[in-house]
Amino acid sequence: MANYGFFLLFLCSASCLYGFAASLAAAKWRNRRLFQSARFAATASGVLSLIACGFVWYAILNHDFSLYYAYKNSSTDLPFFYKITAFWSSLEGSHMLWTVFLNICTVVCLWTFSKDNEHIMPYVGASLLVVLGWMYYLAITHSDIFAVTPVAAAEGRGMNTLLQNPYMAIHPPMLFVGYTTLAVPFAYSIAALCYGDVTEGWLKTVRRWSLISWCFLTAAIILGGRWAYVELGWAGYWAWDPVENSSFLPWLLVTSLLHCLLVQGQLGQLKRLTFVLAILSFFLTFFGTFITRSGVITSVHSFAESPIGPSYLLFISGLLLASSLIYGFRAYLVLPTDTGKVWGVSKESAVVVCLLILLSFAAIVFVGTIFPIVSETITKQRISIQAPYFNAFAPYVGFGLIVTIAIGNLLRYQANNFGESLKVFVYATVIALPITGLFAWQADIFDTVSPFNKGIQLAGVQLIFWCAVCLSWDLLLRIKMIRGHWTLFFSRNRAFLGAYIAHMGALVMILGFLGNYRGLEQEVSLNADEVKSVLGYELKFVSGIEVSKVDNVRLFTAPIEVSQQGRLIARMKPARSLYPTSKDLLNEIAVDGGIWRDLYIVLKDFDRNQGKQIVIQINVNPTVRFVWLATIIMVIGGLVALSDAYRGDRSRDVIAGKWETG
Repeated sequence: MANYGFFLLFLCSASCLYGFAASLAAAKWRNRRLFQSARFAATASGVLSLIACGFVWYAILNHDFSLYYAYKNSSTDLPFFYKITAFWSSLEGSHMLWTVFLNICTVVCLWTFSKDNEHIMPYVGASLLVVLGWMYYLAITHSDIFAVTPVAAAEGRGMNTLLQNPYMAIHPPMLFVGYTTLAVPFAYSIAALCYGDVTEGWLKTVRRWSLISWCFLTAAIILGGRWAYVELGWAGYWAWDPVENSSFLPWLLVTSLLHCLLVQGQLGQLKRLTFVLAILSFFLTFFGTFITRSGVITSVHSFAESPIGPSYLLFISGLLLASSLIYGFRAYLVLPTDTGKVWGVSKESAVVVCLLILLSFAAIVFVGTIFPIVSETITKQRISIQAPYFNAFAPYVGFGLIVTIAIGNLLRYQANNFGESLKVFVYATVIALPITGLFAWQADIFDTVSPFNKGIQLAGVQLIFWCAVCLSWDLLLRIKMIRGHWTLFFSRNRAFLGAYIAHMGALVMILGFLGNYRGLEQEVSLNADEVKSVLGYELKFVSGIEVSKVDNVRLFTAPIEVSQQGRLIARMKPARSLYPTSKDLLNEIAVDGGIWRDLYIVLKDFDRNQGKQIVIQINVNPTVRFVWLATIIMVIGGLVALSDAYRGDRSRDVIAGKWETG
């Protein structure tokens, strides 16, 4: 079976190589049949790769440990759900999953283009298939999922215990979908540069795929944060870890790309910047993968050092060089619709300022992520850059974005004046004041911070509610203008509604970030049936440690009753878990609370003999649930915007060249 699977991947690589060559030939000779054969080649490789994946899953589910990947990442006692997710729990499987998703995106892209884009599709196909061919090359060389064990074992090593978590089961596939969908804007940008201009269909397609990527990346990044929050036991969800940053950077770039496309659609401006952002966002997906797989950084998220690292470095260098050369030689052909445009006080100017802030922050994060690697390469000494570096910039970036969002949404395109906006800003300030006071009192976010930080937090909360009022004022003005024509409003304004919802979600998320992050923290020991008052709660360790087995996990649970003012509010069960494939006890966090704060309890230690004494760590984390709620709101906003037909594009069209059929 392993030989068959390897042979299928070899055929996939050969098929992509043919598709790449056929696409280039179709672009040169305008030959429809050649491009058609390239599409069939991409489709064939997709089907073959899915069959190859089926072989891997068959080996894992049937405990065929002659396949080294199954031996390394599964065991007979692994629950069925994690046998499925074991496919992407290690380097070779995650690379294979990414490759298959990229193949699926390629097939969908090459079979669903509009007539407006027909003339550039050979370039699109060549751009996608050369990347896909390289991914398959790695799958049969440095990342061989079909390697076999010299002697088949009766039992496997088992899956990484930290990954046996529902959030980590979902996070990688969503992240890879976000990565692979960025390939389409990249390919369309290379194609537009090769052809020399863009069409309305080009803009619509790039916007659609960018929105899909943005939705998946948003959900994936926060799911990864949720995993860290409930699995690692440090009461946080974001530490500016290099691997966290490597997924955050493409998100910043694709967010910038969406705003750039907005201006391009309305005014025909920023075309060349759109190309740059599309190319860089795709480049950063591979840059992040290089960091994860090369072994150049130490992270709980990263894979061990492997031979795949140098290959990734070679590829991303070639990708950046080739893209830069194409841009350098062809970008001058792509001109804005209005070359005499004057940027005054208008919505497009606000969007440009927003772009500047986002890209500046991306540069800050990139420097902080790459600097330790560069310093070690040059000086042989690693200079570690920790969270304080990033946190020194993040509040001001957030404040700048909030102000820009509020002002930008109240301005109009090419207006060159504030109009009624200044009056709205004053009203919004007055309305936001009592809401800010109520939130600060109810959320109780200022307990452990310095007076300076209290001022920053309070100013941030005031700005957020001020911005929310400005956004809602703009929505109410638009609703007022329709005079009861709700059907017309929703059919013509879904992009606006999606942006409104997504921006409100972003404000909710920033509110969550302002809530002291890890809040109040205290460590306390408890004896059986003892009650102690901790951080405003009364905690009672009930009876003693309970030992149980759930699936393949042995749990040591400490039942704790939580009360406030004599009223029982929760029964929490922090635990330590022991997996059969590990000698170390892992944390099983207990989290309880409401919208305003989480009560977060970690079982740090317990009496192994009688189980009558425990040591627990307690955190009271304000507003952390705003972060999880905001993710849902933002993704809903993206999906609403995605449903829009995007009729507002006024970019210059081009006449598609005719195909030769011979």
